[in-house]
Amino acid sequence: MAEIYAISDDMLMPENLALQYTREILECGVKFFQFRSKKEPKNEKIASEIFNLCEKFGARFIVNDDIYFAARIGAKSVHLGKDDASIKEAYEILGNDSYVGVSCYDNLDLAIKAKQNGASYVAFGAMFKSPTKPNAPLCSHKTVLQAKKLGACVCVIGGINASNISNVARLKPDMIAIISAIYKDGMIKRNLENLQRNLSL
Repeated sequence: MAEIYAISDDMLMPENLALQYTREILECGVKFFQFRSKKEPKNEKIASEIFNLCEKFGARFIVNDDIYFAARIGAKSVHLGKDDASIKEAYEILGNDSYVGVSCYDNLDLAIKAKQNGASYVAFGAMFKSPTKPNAPLCSHKTVLQAKKLGACVCVIGGINASNISNVARLKPDMIAIISAIYKDGMIKRNLENLQRNLSL
């Protein structure tokens, strides 16, 4: 069964609630957590505290976009978009044992190239219209199925919630990344329980 991959958000996870929300996410058994902040400068103290919490729970802490920020706090996992550093740079800065995910949008060629360059996983989306990125182009289900045939570790993202997660699960991705549906009404545990229950339908 696919793993739920939780992603933070500056608006949905305010800094004063960041540790509480992260703990609740991890207590629900989530093993992948991405620190995604568009603030400049990013809050190094909170990121480090979340990283430590993930370590305590045996979850992988992944930094979005910024390999240098990851290096500063000692994190060895990053997620890279099309305008970020290369996979090669990530391994050079974070070490050969680091974990590097890559956004491939709806583009199988990007996934093939990422896999050849040593990506740990390839991410596709948006699967549905996303509240977090409303203008993101949609990814076809066919692209995800083709990526699975490459033998790559596949993550899907974008507009996934309790009502559509079972549709996405049928594509057999390895990870299902979720933002908005986790934080809805601040009811983290209830939201995740709904997502996990519907994921296994």
